[in-house]
Amino acid sequence: MPPANKSGKSNKLSRKQLQQLKDYGELDPLSSAIDEGGLDDAIGKALGRSGYGQFTGKFRAGKVTEKRINGRGRPSLAKSRRSARPDAYSRLLNSLSSTAGSIPAASSEAIVSDDEDMDEDLAESEESGADIAAGSASDEDGDNGEGMQSGTEDGDTINKEYGVDEVDNDELESGDGDDMEPEDVAASEPREAYEAHDYMESHYTNVDSEKLHKKLAAVTNKEYQQSVVEDEVFGPAAIFDVAGESMKPANPQPLKQKLIASFHALNKSSQFSSFQQRLFNWFDQYRDVAFVGRSMANEDELTTTYALHALNHVMKAKDREHKNSSKLAKAHAAGKDAGELRDRGFTRPRVLIILPFRNDAYKLVGKLLKLLSTKQEMNLSRFTKEYGPDSEEERRHNANQRKPEDFRRTFAGNIDDAFRIGLQLHNKSVKLYADFYRADIIIASPIGLRMTTGAESGDRKDFDFLSSIEMVIMDQCDTLLMQNWDHVAHMFAHMNLMPKKDHGCDFSRVRSWCLDGMAQYRRQTILLSEYMTPEIQAAFNNHCRSIEGKVRVKPAYTGSINDVVAQVKQVFKRVSVRRLASASDDRFSHFIEQTLPELEKTELSTNHTVIFASSYFDFVRIRNHCKDKGLKFVAISEYSTKSEAMRARLKLHAGELQFILYSERAHFYYRYPIKGIRHMVFYSLPDHPHYYSELVNLMLNGNDESVAADELSCTAFYSKFDQLKLERVVGTKLALQLLSGDRSQFTFA
Repeated sequence: MPPANKSGKSNKLSRKQLQQLKDYGELDPLSSAIDEGGLDDAIGKALGRSGYGQFTGKFRAGKVTEKRINGRGRPSLAKSRRSARPDAYSRLLNSLSSTAGSIPAASSEAIVSDDEDMDEDLAESEESGADIAAGSASDEDGDNGEGMQSGTEDGDTINKEYGVDEVDNDELESGDGDDMEPEDVAASEPREAYEAHDYMESHYTNVDSEKLHKKLAAVTNKEYQQSVVEDEVFGPAAIFDVAGESMKPANPQPLKQKLIASFHALNKSSQFSSFQQRLFNWFDQYRDVAFVGRSMANEDELTTTYALHALNHVMKAKDREHKNSSKLAKAHAAGKDAGELRDRGFTRPRVLIILPFRNDAYKLVGKLLKLLSTKQEMNLSRFTKEYGPDSEEERRHNANQRKPEDFRRTFAGNIDDAFRIGLQLHNKSVKLYADFYRADIIIASPIGLRMTTGAESGDRKDFDFLSSIEMVIMDQCDTLLMQNWDHVAHMFAHMNLMPKKDHGCDFSRVRSWCLDGMAQYRRQTILLSEYMTPEIQAAFNNHCRSIEGKVRVKPAYTGSINDVVAQVKQVFKRVSVRRLASASDDRFSHFIEQTLPELEKTELSTNHTVIFASSYFDFVRIRNHCKDKGLKFVAISEYSTKSEAMRARLKLHAGELQFILYSERAHFYYRYPIKGIRHMVFYSLPDHPHYYSELVNLMLNGNDESVAADELSCTAFYSKFDQLKLERVVGTKLALQLLSGDRSQFTFA
C-alpha cells in the first residue's frame, strides 16, 4: 500500500490531471512501445513514491476507451494562479522523473489521433441508445433542461431547478478542446505566416507593446478619432479610430474552409452580397458595431452574416487551441521548452447572442446548423418542440391577418421571452442544451439570462460563464427595449469579470490580458437595431470598448409623417426644458398646466381623445395624476386585459370618456384598432416611427363620414433632447429646423 497523503487532501487523481500530464509530454499512455501492465506499474510506482494516492484505473495502448480514475480532484483557483502546474502535479512529475527512461515520449500524431478517437467514442456512446439526430425519448429524458450547471457544491439543486443535463465532468472537459476536428498539423505549418496577419490573431495576441498601451489608454479615456464617411452601401457611417489606426482592408481569406460551401448553400449565392460584404468586413476587423438600419428587407442577410461571423470566430479559436496543444506535445517530446502558448479564457463560452423571443432563437439555430453541416444534431427534436411553432400558431396567424406586416413578422411562432440555451460544437456533431460551462455559443433572452445569473443579492448568483465572452451580439435591440432593458444593463455589468471559481481551468493556457482583467477591451460588441435610442447609444458609448475601434451606422430619415394619409392638422410643440435631468418634470408640468385643463373643460361627446405616452414611467405618472383629479378616462397598457381594452375602446367611440391613456408597449404587443379618435395627443413621440402614422391614420378609418376634417387634430410634444425620435418622424433635415428655430410651434397640414 502506498503511504497515506500527509497533506490531508484526497488520495485520488482525476482523469483530467493525468490527461494534462500527457499533454505536457511527461506521461504517454498512448504509446504502443510499452504494454498495459508496464505502464500501469509505472504509474502506480510513481504515485506510491509521491504519497499522493493510488491509481486504480486501466489504460490501453493506442485507442482510448472506457477508463475511470478514482476522484475528480481539481486545483483550486488560488493554487492555479501561483503555478501553471499545481503542487500535486509537481510532486507527480518529480516522482516520474526516475522512470522517464522506461516511458517513451509522446508524439504529436498520437495526441491528435487520440482527440479524434475520443470524439468518435463519444459519438458512438451517445448514438448507441437512441437516434440522436431525431432526438429520441431516451435522449430527451437525459437532457430535460435548458441552462447551466454552476460548478458549485449546490450544483444538484441548480440542476433540478433549471433542469440541467446530468453529464460526467470527465466525459467532456471544457479546457482540452478535444471536440473539434483539428487541421493536419504538418499541413497547417505553411499557413503560419498568413495567420500571423489574420485580424483575429492580431486582435487576441498576447504581445505587450507600446501601441497596445496607447490603444488601451485611448479607449479608457474615450479619446477616439471620429470621422464620418459616406459608405456606398449604408450611407453615412461614423468611424471611431483608436491610436491613429484607420479602417483596414478586407481580409482576403476571412472564412474557415469548412464554412464556405455551407455558406454558399445557405446564402444561395457563391459570394457575399454588397450588404453582407461591407458588414462582415467590419465584423471581421473586431470593431464594435452599432448598426441601426435593420429592417424586414435585410433581416435574412443580416442574421446570416453575424451567424457566419460567430461560427467563424469559434472555429478559428478552437483550431488555434489544437495547434498549440500539438506544439506543446512536440516540444516536450524533443525535451524543449515551447514557451507560453496562451489561447483561451477562464471558461469555455466565447460567443453570447441576445435575442428577444424563442422564435428568433429557433430561426438562428436553424441557420447555425445549416452552416455547420454536421452529421448529428443532439436534442434537435426537443429543441423543435420547445422553440418551434406550437399547436396555436395557425390560430394566432389567422387572428393577426389584419395586423401590420411588422407585427405579424415579430409575433410569428413561439413568442416566449424567457429562454437560454447552450450550443457545444463537436467534430461531427452539435449538442443543443449544453451546460453553459461546456458550451461554445450561448443564445438567450435578457430575462432568461437574468434568471440564470441570479438577483443582485443571494447565494445563487453565478455569472462566471460570462467571464471569457469574446463576442456579444444583440439583435433586435428595438424589441429588447419593449421588454426590460435593465436586464441588458445587468448583463453588461457582470460580463468579463474575474471568476469566483476555477471551473477546471488550465491557467497555463489562459491569455495574459484575461488574467489582468482586461478582457472587456478585447470583446467585440455588435448592436443591431431598427433605430437608435438613448439606451442603445449609452450601451455603445459605455460598453463597446474594443481596442480596434468602433463603427456606428445610422441612416438619414425621410420621416414617417410622409405616410400620414388622413387630412389632419398636425401641430408640433417644443417644450422648454432646463436640463436633461429635469426634462421629464418640465414636460409633465407643461402638460398638466396647458393641455389637460382644455380636456377638462370640453364636453365628453366632443372629446374622443387619445393621449399616447412612449415611456411607461410617464404613463404611470399621468395615470396617477388623472386619478387623483377624478377625471373620466381609461388607461390601456401592456398589462391591461383584452376585455378591458375592448370596453375602453367602445366607451371612447360612444363618447363616454374624456380620453384614453395609451402606452407604446400596449401598441407594440396588441396594435389595438381604436375607433372614434378625433384628437390625438402625443405626450412624447414614439420610439417606433411608424406608430405615429399608424395612430394618426386611425382617425381616417375609425370615424363616420359626418365628422369633418377640421374637427380632427393631432398635437405632438417634443424637447431639444428628442432629436433621435423627432428625426424619424419628420425627417433628418426638418428635425434640425424644429430643434433650432426661434419658433416653438410648427404646423403640418
